[in-house]
Amino acid sequence: MTNKLNTHFNSIGNNAVENEKTSIGIIEELTMQNNKGILKVNNNSIYTLLGVKNGQGIISQLKGYNSLNELTIERKKIVNKLILPKADLRNLVIEETPKKATPKTKTKKEKKETTAEKKQVVEMDNAYNKSNISIKNNAIRTTANNVVFPFAFLASQDVKNYVFENGKVKINTRNLTKDVCSSVFGFNKEKADVGFMYCNLTMLIKLAKAVLFKVELQDQTKADETAEELENAIDEISKGKFDETKEKNIVKSICSMLDYLDTNNGFDGLLQIENHIFTLEEYGQAKETMANNVRKQGQKKLELFGNFAVEFDHRKEFNANTFDELESQFNKHFAIK
Repeated sequence: MTNKLNTHFNSIGNNAVENEKTSIGIIEELTMQNNKGILKVNNNSIYTLLGVKNGQGIISQLKGYNSLNELTIERKKIVNKLILPKADLRNLVIEETPKKATPKTKTKKEKKETTAEKKQVVEMDNAYNKSNISIKNNAIRTTANNVVFPFAFLASQDVKNYVFENGKVKINTRNLTKDVCSSVFGFNKEKADVGFMYCNLTMLIKLAKAVLFKVELQDQTKADETAEELENAIDEISKGKFDETKEKNIVKSICSMLDYLDTNNGFDGLLQIENHIFTLEEYGQAKETMANNVRKQGQKKLELFGNFAVEFDHRKEFNANTFDELESQFNKHFAIK
């Protein structure tokens, strides 16, 4: 009797391997077009986007960056301005859009009408198909992100140092350092005479980062990938219909993140979040309305901070972006010694 669970799980594993082969195919096509000088979009090539003259400058350029954020900016640039447009996937390009002007406050009637309109749109859409489209688009963008540095690595190499073969890449290890050979391929270059070695996508990504990134940044790439996964998850959960279940899930996630920042003394981040809460328009107006009702009756001035109603005669606002700045300005204003 066939074990269907085993079959299904193995199918997932086999699909993952096939997807890696497909990604190698993408890298092969990018590399082939680049070598022919036809991988350009609006005169942008991998060289112009990285600000180098040729492949020889790629390693020194990327190795010169001191933060993962700088590398991420370069990766996004190549994805959005070269890879996706070249693949006729401009609809997946993420554009940097300027912040919209603050809209005027809606009346209660306008808010009800807007809510009703949103409900109608949600009810008419096919949720299953929308979810499938979202899964597909996320997979495409993830793949585009994954192939950038392997492609950049091969673009930095002489064509004699690599060969594409049936969903794999053969890499000439004689041009690689002892540490790279050990960490990526698992052999001691001083004790073994090894020429070409096969790479799948996972190995090629690891090889590219080992060659292109500063040593101190290589250990941080996993954290960067985790941050990007978190960014994608936040983007996904922020879409679609809002309901009580989604609200509870969001609150639970945010509370866990706040606890993490607090436990690790991430006070600068907590201060920025705290300040952001006071800029929330709808929530701020709702609480301001409650406080104004008290003021209209001629009672004491007060403000609402969370569940606390605080009476005040005057306030002092500090312009601080970090906790150290806040502490310094606070101590100076109140003459704390």
